[in-house]
Amino acid sequence: MRDLTARLIAPRLGDLERLMLDLRLGVDGEVGAGTLALPRRRYPFPKGYCREITDAVLGRLVRRIAAPDGPVLAALAAFRAEGGPIVPIWGALRERYFQNALQIGDLYVDVANDTVDITKPKVEILPLDRSGLQAVSDVGHFARVARLYWGGEVWANTLFPRLAPILPIIHRGPEGRVSLHPDSIAVFAENLAGGGRSALAFLNGEREAGRCVPADVAASLAGWQSRGPWFGEFSATPDWERLYACFALVGDPNGPYRSVQGFLEMIEAVKAAGSSG
Repeated sequence: MRDLTARLIAPRLGDLERLMLDLRLGVDGEVGAGTLALPRRRYPFPKGYCREITDAVLGRLVRRIAAPDGPVLAALAAFRAEGGPIVPIWGALRERYFQNALQIGDLYVDVANDTVDITKPKVEILPLDRSGLQAVSDVGHFARVARLYWGGEVWANTLFPRLAPILPIIHRGPEGRVSLHPDSIAVFAENLAGGGRSALAFLNGEREAGRCVPADVAASLAGWQSRGPWFGEFSATPDWERLYACFALVGDPNGPYRSVQGFLEMIEAVKAAGSSG
């Protein structure tokens, strides 16, 4: 991959940066004109919109590569034809932020570099191994970065025992909105594939540290019990026996966490609760 990047992309690095900036400015223009609809965030665009910007730029880039009209696009087309990756990546940036970016060969291409600090350049291109981006390894790692990046407060989800093995984190943001996590597919999959061990390690760590959901937060979420059976067995104070019993079912091939229909119902119920919160 390094050789392929060095041969096809490195000679046109300046052109690549200009292309990426042009694509990013196109996204900005559509947002400003209202022709690209984005979800509402705590801060105005672009702050906090790294995923949406990255996805939008990648879509435009792929279309341009399919019909290259210049040397750098021709180089990117040749790069892809030889198996070079042009893919979205996500992780913990310098252990301080969650960040979405693009990987082009062994390059880290951040087209949303200004979404944490709007005074930074919109585009940054670095060798991937010097970018500071690391995979988020497990639920505990996700929680540590979330505390720093999102602000607010993070607790173990001891309120809803049936959900705890899959969504073990409760986050209350600085604006007061409460949500369940992880919302990263990679961390979600790592935990589920491991039979909930990652989530259980996080809960046990929080238990040993003496951190628990405050009474006012528990009271504010008690109404979520009406959202269906996955929110049942609500417990304002940790019922560790019931929590551990739920974790014991995660790896059961005939258990509730392995039923496709039941799992989809759980995801929809959580989405509905979050959108109303």
